[in-house]
Amino acid sequence: MNPNRVVPEVQELHEMIKQRQNPIMSYDLIDELEVRIEHLRFPEGWENSDGTRFGDVIFDLGQTYPRKQPKVYVSGNMRYEGESPHVLYARSVSPEGFIKYCIHTLPDWDPAEHDLKTMFNVLEVSLENPKAKNPLLEA
Repeated sequence: MNPNRVVPEVQELHEMIKQRQNPIMSYDLIDELEVRIEHLRFPEGWENSDGTRFGDVIFDLGQTYPRKQPKVYVSGNMRYEGESPHVLYARSVSPEGFIKYCIHTLPDWDPAEHDLKTMFNVLEVSLENPKAKNPLLEA
């Protein structure tokens, strides 16, 4: 992973999200190799155990980013319409307090064209319709 590439991506992602809401963003490119988006407002239908639509997201970059798209985790207490849809993988290993969110692998993932903004856009599409078999195809 190249921190010189990722830091500007994080800044661009934060600017993009800030236009619509006010999340808290942080990153660790040394130990955890992740980008965190805290206090993100999820779409209608999503709710946490406090009864609000706010949750956190982790993009787990790993050593392979940007060659491979990152893994995505969301706050473990988020539910969609009161249920845990198939996109939440409760049996996967996840950071404490989080659950793996199934982001379908982009078949055309290209590190020259795709970045953290791409991943966030994919996440948004998926969160809008989490019961779809493949929300990217149905968007």
